[in-house]
Amino acid sequence: MKNLISVLSILLLSYSNIFAQTNSEGSFALKKENGHYYFETQINDKVPAKMMLESGIFVMVMDSLYAFENNEAINLDYVKTQGNEKMNLGGKVYDITHKAKGKVQLGNNMEYCGEIFILSGYNTYSGIAIPIQNICNTEDGSRIIKLDMEKLEIRSMRRKQFKSEAGDYTATAINYDSYMGMPAVKTHLDFEKDGKSYSLPGNYLLDLGNASFVFLMKQSQAVQDFLHDNPNIELKKAYNKKGVLVAEAIVTEKSCLCNRTFDKQVIAITSALPKFTVEGSVGLKFFEGAVSVLDFDKRQFYTK
Repeated sequence: MKNLISVLSILLLSYSNIFAQTNSEGSFALKKENGHYYFETQINDKVPAKMMLESGIFVMVMDSLYAFENNEAINLDYVKTQGNEKMNLGGKVYDITHKAKGKVQLGNNMEYCGEIFILSGYNTYSGIAIPIQNICNTEDGSRIIKLDMEKLEIRSMRRKQFKSEAGDYTATAINYDSYMGMPAVKTHLDFEKDGKSYSLPGNYLLDLGNASFVFLMKQSQAVQDFLHDNPNIELKKAYNKKGVLVAEAIVTEKSCLCNRTFDKQVIAITSALPKFTVEGSVGLKFFEGAVSVLDFDKRQFYTK
């Protein structure tokens, strides 16, 4: 019996150590729903939350019903907006009823730091979307996010922790020269279509809220010039039930972006985001199946 108790004690201690290591790594499992990725946690260790990964927005957004039902647990002061403030999310416009600012604990050594917009009728699958560029590591304050889309994990990394594996990646500089300072990279979108090669240089938003491969912004002068100079590129057209043109797209045979090569991807052209000042938006199909690290403090986007 004494030996059995000793064995059980060792096992329990081992499990405790494993659990502690998992928490200290600051990782969460990712789940895909309706074309987007989410992780589940508890805000301030008090209220369950499902958070949609974003980087193409500049603040956390939260459904008003959820925000007020859990006001005590969230523990921030909601300030009613003055006038008629709205927010465009993927072409759908929401009323901003209140705003808050501060820190929200996410668990596993992660916290959100910044503004929160409370939206009326934002009753999505999760009711919350979180821009990863505003997630900080509680141990050293670093804003380094590892997206492991092979294992389907998101992790907040300490700077010392990341230094040990930084050599495994290829780096591209991040800039914040975009609408509301959202993270973007200056690069070339290269693709092949009908046996011909094309290249569109520009500033491309890193947008986890975009479920597609790449969106090109129709209002961009560079995009307009590119399409004008290449009239032989066939544009597929999509119409809604009323016969109104809602999107155009280029179906590629091969494409290359930020040192990654893809077969048969669709490049969409959208007018739904008129305030965006970038040439394009890089979406989830770029990130899927790969490991990326975004160092928002040192302004580096790492891929491998």
